[in-house]
Amino acid sequence: MSKIFTTKNITRLAIFSAFAFILYMWVKFPLPFLFPSFLDFQVSELPALLAGFMIGPVGGCIVIVIKCLLKLPFTSTAGVGELGDLLLGIAFVLVSSLIYRKHRSKKGAVISLICGSLACTAVSVVVNAFILIPFYAEAFGMSAIVGMLSSLFPTVTEDTIMLYYLPLSVLPFNLLRCTLSSVITFLVYKRLQRLLDRIFEPQQKHLSFESEKCIIDSMETQSEQQTEQQGFLLGERLVGGEIILLNGDLGAGKTVFTRGVAAALGITDSIVSPTFTLMNCYEGRLKLYHYDAYRLDSAEQAEERGLTEFFGASDGVCIIEWPEKISEAIPQDVIRVTIKYIDEQKREITIC
Repeated sequence: MSKIFTTKNITRLAIFSAFAFILYMWVKFPLPFLFPSFLDFQVSELPALLAGFMIGPVGGCIVIVIKCLLKLPFTSTAGVGELGDLLLGIAFVLVSSLIYRKHRSKKGAVISLICGSLACTAVSVVVNAFILIPFYAEAFGMSAIVGMLSSLFPTVTEDTIMLYYLPLSVLPFNLLRCTLSSVITFLVYKRLQRLLDRIFEPQQKHLSFESEKCIIDSMETQSEQQTEQQGFLLGERLVGGEIILLNGDLGAGKTVFTRGVAAALGITDSIVSPTFTLMNCYEGRLKLYHYDAYRLDSAEQAEERGLTEFFGASDGVCIIEWPEKISEAIPQDVIRVTIKYIDEQKREITIC
């Protein structure tokens, strides 16, 4: 939970919650020729979906809860309508963000949003059948509800209302609005995340390194142990969110340097270059996302495989070998480490 409630994430949660509340309160309209007039078409789960993708399932659910709580003073349904929207929103966001958390790629995003939409639609049928319709029938009478549905379903009666309303109104209505929210999320998520990361990049840089000058203009190591030690010294200064570009020819010692960074982060696992897996993740004081982009041909390939999702993550550090392969996907606020091969033992290291 402490990783969720960082200054950066609290700010993002506040922004998303405010937008969700605005959409929930004022950006909604009926579709009277397709659905009953009392069903307002709205996409207030959209900011929560974005929060779920960027911060995690808990963050997305927090936005849903805040949105509904802020709406309570303005309720016209004694809070029952807001309760229904709370259950629908959590089903949508929780399922989507949980799946996306495990499969952070374009394909994973599509699958997660489809599953979330189906979950929300299924919950909407249950909530209407057992909570909303019974409440409105008690408050206004079942005959009043039948009257509002008769323009769309002339043969509807009190006995057949569920047979008409649930499959022909509730199900397609929620599926349509969830689809719209999903499409918008898929289209804007990456761009919005980059925008927010740029806003916070200066703060991350100030926390990590106070000067724009090279940390090490040029220094020579005489052994693998000394190269690893330089990585350790750099790792001690990392606070999370840093992206380290590791440049050097094959055999220059990039993995050795990374081993030192990992040791400083309290990682005890063996560090190996992710040549075939493209990325390895290690748990320590901070997570270490170790990339090898040698087998990639473009930044688009990195994004399609979900590799860029962890760039700038506040709970981790990214080390990228062969960064020139995906340079267009890498933010500008980075630490550049160059390891130059001199002879079998000696290396020249520059850190800027």
